[in-house]
Amino acid sequence: MKKILVLLFTILPLSVAAETTHDLNWANGGGSANQRLTIDVGDTVRWTWGSGNHNLRSISGIENFNSGYSSDDGNVFSYTFNQPGITSYQCDPHAGNMNGSITVTASTDPTTPPITEDTFQLSLGEPINGQIHSGIGNLRGWAVSSNRIDRVEIFIDGKYVYNAPYGGLRVDVEAAFPNIDGSVLSGYSLAFGYADLGPGLHTVRAVAYDSLGNSTEQSSTFTVVVYDKNFINSNEVVDLSASAVVASGDEIMINDASIGQRSYNLKLKWRTAEQGFEVIEIR
Repeated sequence: MKKILVLLFTILPLSVAAETTHDLNWANGGGSANQRLTIDVGDTVRWTWGSGNHNLRSISGIENFNSGYSSDDGNVFSYTFNQPGITSYQCDPHAGNMNGSITVTASTDPTTPPITEDTFQLSLGEPINGQIHSGIGNLRGWAVSSNRIDRVEIFIDGKYVYNAPYGGLRVDVEAAFPNIDGSVLSGYSLAFGYADLGPGLHTVRAVAYDSLGNSTEQSSTFTVVVYDKNFINSNEVVDLSASAVVASGDEIMINDASIGQRSYNLKLKWRTAEQGFEVIEIR
């Protein structure tokens, strides 16, 4: 019996080192906007619903989760984050007021040995998968590798178009990958003409290569809306003085907008990733 008890007490301390659970509120307004949390690998984030019908869905980054919709006040959704990196999320109906990001870092325990396994990760932050884009915007993301990033190739609707400029400042990525040399300069970004693609469904695929020739990729499928021409020139008058403007939540409707001698009805939506409003409907 004594031998059994000794064995139990020897094993027990190894199993009680539970990971941390972080609690966040999830409601339309207040502290649900721009929730930015830094946690350790293995930690759990637990969101508790306020009033209203909400979902909670990852939109970019490392992890992939979707709570589904619930209108139950006090509903709880939990997710355990097991990979270092950054994941952004939102409530689809209230993306402007209910959004955030979780940065997962490796354990800071000084007794933890250095990471020896190779790390190779790529994120495509914009265009955002499943959303609507228009005009001229950004194509951006980040890539890190223990073996150094050689290049990031961009494919549009299955065809290679160019290499993305790489080496942009990303202090958030450095915080997530402190053991990878050069992670602070891991961003890629360029101005991107969505209107040039034409209206309808399109796909962008980013493929990163490291110095050893290994590759990893991520893609985003989205919808493009356009005016009657791809580019509105500076000599074409834009006049909203006779327009009717209606605002609701994170959306703005502009009816009878005069642009280049044509009248349009426009819908604009707040985009957290862009920190501004984007036209998502043109009629």
